[in-house]
Amino acid sequence: MSTAPVVLIGRPSSLRSAVACQLRTATSLVSCLDSPARLAPAPSSEAPSSEAPSSAGNGLAVAAVVVVTVPRLPGLPSRLRHRFGSSGLAAGFEHAVATARGLGATRLVVVSSAFRYDDDGGLPLRASSPILTAPETAPAAAAERAASLFTRLGGDSVVLRLGWTYGGAEAITRRVMSAAGRGWRLIDGDPAARIAALAEPDAARAVLAALTAAPGTYNVTDGAPATQAMLNARLAAAASRRLHPLYDADWGPAGALFGVSREITDAAFTEMTGWHPRAAPASEGLAGLLSQGQPGR
Repeated sequence: MSTAPVVLIGRPSSLRSAVACQLRTATSLVSCLDSPARLAPAPSSEAPSSEAPSSAGNGLAVAAVVVVTVPRLPGLPSRLRHRFGSSGLAAGFEHAVATARGLGATRLVVVSSAFRYDDDGGLPLRASSPILTAPETAPAAAAERAASLFTRLGGDSVVLRLGWTYGGAEAITRRVMSAAGRGWRLIDGDPAARIAALAEPDAARAVLAALTAAPGTYNVTDGAPATQAMLNARLAAAASRRLHPLYDADWGPAGALFGVSREITDAAFTEMTGWHPRAAPASEGLAGLLSQGQPGR
C-alpha cells in the first residue's frame, strides 16, 4: 500500500477513529481534522486532533484526502440544524477539496451512507438509484458534492456509500441497543423492509482499499441485507424480552434511517479491490453486541 501523505477530515466519531487507525497502518497519515475549514494553505495555530500528530496546511504536500461522514441521529435541535446546514457543509467541503488539489492531492475518498437511498421498490439498489434529501444524511450529500468538484478540478474521486456501520461505540447503534435493552423497538418501519449494514472494522478496511480503487461511486455492505423483522427478532432474543414500538416521531416509519427498505447486494467494490467483509452479518453482529453489553438495562 502507498505511503503517500493522506489527510483525514471528519467530525469525531467511532468510524473516523477506525479509519484513522487503518490509514496509519499503511499510509502516511499527516493530519486528522475535525472540520474541512482547517485544511488551508496557511499554517494553523490550532492543535491537531490527537488521532494524528502533525498538521495539514503547513506547506506539506498532500497526495490524498479522505472525508468521513456519518449519519446524524434524528431529532437534531433546530439551532444545530442551522449551524450544520447543508449549504454551509457543502461550501466547507468544496473549499477543502479545492485547497487539497492546490496542495497536490490527486485522490479523494468520500465515506458516504446508504441511508441516502430512497426505497428500493423491490429491486436491489445501485449507485444510480434515487436518493433522499434528509437532515440525517446532509453531511454525506455535501461531501458527495465536493467529490464532484474534485473530479472537475482534475482529481480522482471515490465515493463509498456504506451500509449502516454498526459498532459498539457508534451513535445509532448505541441508541438502538439502549432502547432494546429497555424493551423498546427503534427499528420500527415495515417489517419486510431491508437494512443494508456493515460492521465498523470492515468499513474502515474498505476506506483503505478505496485509496487505490478506480474512480466511481460504490455500495459497500456485508452483502446480506436483513429485514427489520429479522433484526428485531434477534435483538429481542438477545435482550430476553419482547420489544414494544416506541412511536418516536423522529424514528418512526417515515424516518430517513429505517423508514424505507434498502436492499443492497452489489459486489462491484469487492470484485474490483478484493476487499470483503470479515464480520458476521448484521443480524448476528447486532445481537452479539446486545448480548455482550446489554446497554440500558
